[in-house]
Amino acid sequence: MIPGNSLTATATPSTFSGARGLPVTKTVDYEDGGVAIQDPSQGLLVKRWRARLVGEEVIIDAADVEPFVLISGAGITEISLTFDQNMRPTLAFVQDGVAKLRWFDSLPGQVVTTNYTGIRTPRITLDDKRYTQTSSSDIILAYIRVSDGALCFRMQRERFQTERVLDAGPHKGLIKIGFSRQLQLQFMLEV
Repeated sequence: MIPGNSLTATATPSTFSGARGLPVTKTVDYEDGGVAIQDPSQGLLVKRWRARLVGEEVIIDAADVEPFVLISGAGITEISLTFDQNMRPTLAFVQDGVAKLRWFDSLPGQVVTTNYTGIRTPRITLDDKRYTQTSSSDIILAYIRVSDGALCFRMQRERFQTERVLDAGPHKGLIKIGFSRQLQLQFMLEV
C-alpha cells in the first residue's frame, strides 16, 4: 500500500532490499518469494526468483526449483515479476508494444491478462513481503503514462482499475520498483 497514494514529501533514496537489489534489464528481473509456487507457508522472503525472456518464452526459476515457462508468445520485449500473497506469479510485460498484466483475479477465481494502452515500462512488485505485513501488503503496478510522462500506479486491492499519479514528470521510463532498506517502496526511473 502507498500511504496517502502519494510519494513522501522528502525523498530518502536507499539500496533496494533483497532480490530487488540485483541488476535488472528489460528481459531479466529478480524478486523475493516463497519456497515454491503457491506455497507461502514459510513467508515471501525465502528464495530469490528470476524471470527471464528467452526467445518467446518467459522462464521462471529459483535455487532448487526447476525452470518453467510461465508464458510464451511472439513480440514480448519487457518483463517484470512479482508474487501475490499466495505465491502466485504476477507478470507485467510488453507484447507487440502493448503493456499487459498477467495476474490472479479473485472475482472469477482464475489467472487473467489485462491489457493497458497508453503506458510504457510497466513494473510490478508486492510492496511489503514481511510476514507481519501480509494483511496490508499490495501488489503495485507502476508505469509511465505515454501522453505526458507522468509516473502512475495501480493496486491489486482495486483490481488494477484505478490509475493514480505519483509524479507529473515528465519521465522517460521506469527501470524497477521495490522495497528499500529504508522500509519504503522505491522507484528507479530512467534518466
